[in-house]
Amino acid sequence: MTSQTQSPAPATTVTTSPGVGGPEPAGPASQTGGTPPPQPPVSRTVAGLWCLAAVVLVAGAAWASFAVAPATAFSTAHRAAAAWTALLVVVALAVAAQGILLWYQARVTEPNAPSGNLAFRRRGLKAAVIGQDGRASTSKTQVALWTAAVAWALVDLLLLARAYPRGDLFSGAVTTNWRPEYLVLLGLPVAAATVAKAAVVTANSGLGPLKSASAPQAQSLGLDRVYVRHPVTQEAKGFWTGVAELFTGDDGAVAWADLQYVVFTLITLACFAAQFLARPEDGLPVVPAALLTLMGVSASAYTANKIVSTKGTAPQ
Repeated sequence: MTSQTQSPAPATTVTTSPGVGGPEPAGPASQTGGTPPPQPPVSRTVAGLWCLAAVVLVAGAAWASFAVAPATAFSTAHRAAAAWTALLVVVALAVAAQGILLWYQARVTEPNAPSGNLAFRRRGLKAAVIGQDGRASTSKTQVALWTAAVAWALVDLLLLARAYPRGDLFSGAVTTNWRPEYLVLLGLPVAAATVAKAAVVTANSGLGPLKSASAPQAQSLGLDRVYVRHPVTQEAKGFWTGVAELFTGDDGAVAWADLQYVVFTLITLACFAAQFLARPEDGLPVVPAALLTLMGVSASAYTANKIVSTKGTAPQ
């Protein structure tokens, strides 16, 4: 009886080179399953237009400053001209920052960059007052408002430096006449914004806010309570929508802690501007202790409300 053993044929490896009967090399689209590579969130045309507007405004602000600063008459007309010129300088600097940011964003592509309305809201200088969910942030807006207000006042004093006969208003405002309460006005909104951001980022045991959550999902993540925050919708557009978001919650209802913070901030800003325009020779005006207290209480209530709300609720 004869047994025949047949050895298997050796495996053959066929190597094909691109362009010679083989497949074409995978391009960026085929490497991502047919998805085109991410595009920059801002077109270069839009960035260029903003840069052009910045050049025009900066040139106009420089011309107006050189026209107003040498004047020596501390009259009502000169003070009004200095105030308007200072406002133009602040606007020109803001537009210049917008142009620079858009120019940078037009050349940078992020792999996980947001799209749609969320991407639009985070373009340029708007990102400074937009929260993680794409809504206008109450605490960040306070920082922007007080930074712009104090910058406007200091530029105004700088333009009036030669006109006041009893000394340099700008030097006096930042030295002998410096008001320590402005450390509170500038630092308190920053502290509130920092604590609010930390509360949101560390929610859900450091996972951050979730877009949606169910009981099985929460159990898989090991969470007893879940903080859910829905991103901004595609229909939420326009300036007044952003204003409404400063004192409303995700559900569109009025958030009283946010509203209180916004109201007392606007009252304090109005008092600041009125006193400064009435007597610029006093430098930065004295902020009443009552308004400082109200701002401190409202900022604390806003921060406490943010911390409590990020604790979440039990999933259904």
